[in-house]
Amino acid sequence: MYKVAVIPVRAGSKRLPRKNYKSFNSRILAEIARDKCLAAGIFDKIIISSDDLFFEELVNCSKVEFIQRTEHLAGDDATTDMVIDFFFDELPSCESILWVNSVSPLQSIEDIKNCGMRLHDPNVDCVMAVNTLYQHCCISNKPINFSPNNSFEKTQNLEPIQRYIYSCMGWTRETYVTHRSRGFNGLFPGHMALVEASTLAGMLIKYEEDFILCSKIEEAMAQFPKDKVLFPLDQKLIKARPHMKNEESADTQKQCRVII
Repeated sequence: MYKVAVIPVRAGSKRLPRKNYKSFNSRILAEIARDKCLAAGIFDKIIISSDDLFFEELVNCSKVEFIQRTEHLAGDDATTDMVIDFFFDELPSCESILWVNSVSPLQSIEDIKNCGMRLHDPNVDCVMAVNTLYQHCCISNKPINFSPNNSFEKTQNLEPIQRYIYSCMGWTRETYVTHRSRGFNGLFPGHMALVEASTLAGMLIKYEEDFILCSKIEEAMAQFPKDKVLFPLDQKLIKARPHMKNEESADTQKQCRVII
């Protein structure tokens, strides 16, 4: 059994046409994700999946493979669970899949490694990267972590909100396949772990302005020494805000509300 990172690369992009072909500071997005997965050093295989054979050129070593996605799985009606079903069927010896989103080019090697290692925990069935927010939040104009009738609380004293950022998410074969065979229609069966990621990991490229902003941030970061950690998921912050520890979802709900 082996552990897999999957980098999905769709040829057709609706909100930002051909974003997966655009040069992001001399590299394309899937290339950046591939290199970070390799550097993480925790995967037996790294699968680049696309409906376009163009991305087969990104196979650069024995650990990296290309799997062409069928037209059915590349269309607008394809869902994430359909793609995960496909990979567990296609890779019968695959123990776990970590979905590494190429449109999160600023996520760090550590971000990917943290999610992958958490997925290897025998007590975890699926994982999701999150950002913890200390902000006044509402749903449908209704406050969810503060009361407008009370004195306005400082943000650091608010109940934290954990936001799914989708830079990385993953599943173990046994739990996922078993639940799906029993008619489970959700995406995250079993025991889920929320893994705190860096702030920059939450910056996903959906529109042209996202692409420009992320590329400018990467250019600025390149001016700093490589051993200097920018925007770290640092231990000082975690100690000051214990809610930021990577918790199981069942326990986390006692402390944090989750926004998808």
